[in-house]
Amino acid sequence: MVRTVAVLMGFAFLAGCANTQEVDAWRSEAQRTTPVCTSENQCQVMWSAARSWVLSHAGTKIQNYGTDYFDTYNPIPNSPSLAAQVSKDALGSGKHKISAKLWCDNMFGCQPNAWQALLDFNRTVNQAGSGQ
Repeated sequence: MVRTVAVLMGFAFLAGCANTQEVDAWRSEAQRTTPVCTSENQCQVMWSAARSWVLSHAGTKIQNYGTDYFDTYNPIPNSPSLAAQVSKDALGSGKHKISAKLWCDNMFGCQPNAWQALLDFNRTVNQAGSGQ
């Protein structure tokens, strides 16, 4: 009996490590792929793509919208739907990065997963700016 419990605890520990490794990989990929624009036109196109992505994927409407920041209303209590904050920050030399923070208010996690959604956000915004 003790041996069975020890084995189960070992598997639980390993599963927790794998989950942490997976999240670390998503976090690293999100940081690596954060959208950066290098011209006024490209920034406008990418900012518009960021807004469109949030309108399509967040569980609440946009609450505040400006030229360099927007956010949605807070997440619905206990809902797995995403809320978002997006900012456009100057990097110098005419470059800006467009960063998003995605989260929900559900103890079991977000749907879609917030890290995977952030990667999709980055991909979408980067693709919008690739032809500019």
